[in-house]
Amino acid sequence: MLSSTEAGTRTETKSVKRRPLSSGLLLNRDFSGLVLMKKLVLNGSARNRGRIHGEQMREEISEVLDYYRSRFLKDRERLQSHLDLLMQKVLSFRPHYKEEMDAIAEAAGVEPFWIYCMNARSELMSSPIECSSVAFPGQGLIGQNWDWAEALAGHLALADIELENGHRLLTMTEPGMLAKIGMNSAGLGVCLNILPATQKLTGLPVHILLRALLESQSLQEARSLIRTNGAGKASHIIVADKNETIAVELAPDEPWFQSTEQDTYLHTNHYFQSGQAQPTSSKPCTETRLKRLQDELLYNPELNLKTMRQLLDNNEKPFPVLRPYSYHELTGNAGTLVTLMMDLGKRQMLLREGHDPEQGFESYCFGSLNAGIMCE
Repeated sequence: MLSSTEAGTRTETKSVKRRPLSSGLLLNRDFSGLVLMKKLVLNGSARNRGRIHGEQMREEISEVLDYYRSRFLKDRERLQSHLDLLMQKVLSFRPHYKEEMDAIAEAAGVEPFWIYCMNARSELMSSPIECSSVAFPGQGLIGQNWDWAEALAGHLALADIELENGHRLLTMTEPGMLAKIGMNSAGLGVCLNILPATQKLTGLPVHILLRALLESQSLQEARSLIRTNGAGKASHIIVADKNETIAVELAPDEPWFQSTEQDTYLHTNHYFQSGQAQPTSSKPCTETRLKRLQDELLYNPELNLKTMRQLLDNNEKPFPVLRPYSYHELTGNAGTLVTLMMDLGKRQMLLREGHDPEQGFESYCFGSLNAGIMCE
């Protein structure tokens, strides 16, 4: 169960004091009045997990849904037609995911249609302005900045999910969404970047695939899921454990696995695979961010969490890796909402909301007896 270093409810204001990591990476210092990311503890059946999610995130779901309604197609019939194709894939894949989404909708008091849309939003409104990812394959370290709409700031949650088989996953996610990025009790971690698309995306929604990957017990299982269900999307995914890293560009035609034999692996929001759609207006941004990450490594050759943070904290203009909010025609104001790093050998997740490089990180880990506790 997720717990803080102080007693009390998960969402109340706390004063938190933490020690820095041995690498020199700064966790949160003494911030009086610091409010941590909202925590969800979800367990039991799919319906029970959805009910808890909907009840505890009811207000956040309503507010975020107002934003997404303004961004989805205004033609309900066309939106429904596209969504039907996507939900057919979900039902064929793992029908209990729909059961969990239905329970979220019921508990939150919203039409299930909109919860389905939120879980398929990357296919319904593809927008390749999201995220810079970093992996140090030989060290079992992965991380990213998640860049998205300012409208979601303060409405996110860290979900500690225990499945009926005892498997646990810890995922930073949006209200109403089954999963996004995070790690699990088997020692696997998952990161995501959105890629450009010039055609309708009709595969299994990427956020549904992310949930399934976080339920995986091994990289072999994850690789098999990607091979079978990776087409029909426009996303890049990293899946790793302490010994190995998988990186794959999920294109509309098929998944393209990338080489991770090198010491470092970096990705932003354009395809490395030839023959795929490339960004237009966002091309200077994604290419500049990738070059910045590459250059930063020249000055920080040690492959540890401190170096990873320095890469992800680069806020040099124009096109910073750590992005303050700025207007984008597809999203409105957007920037870095979350920086997340994982040490998969230690099964530790470091999490920071916002784009202030001086802010510290919350730290969570899966221990031998307690999964998902806040660790010093």
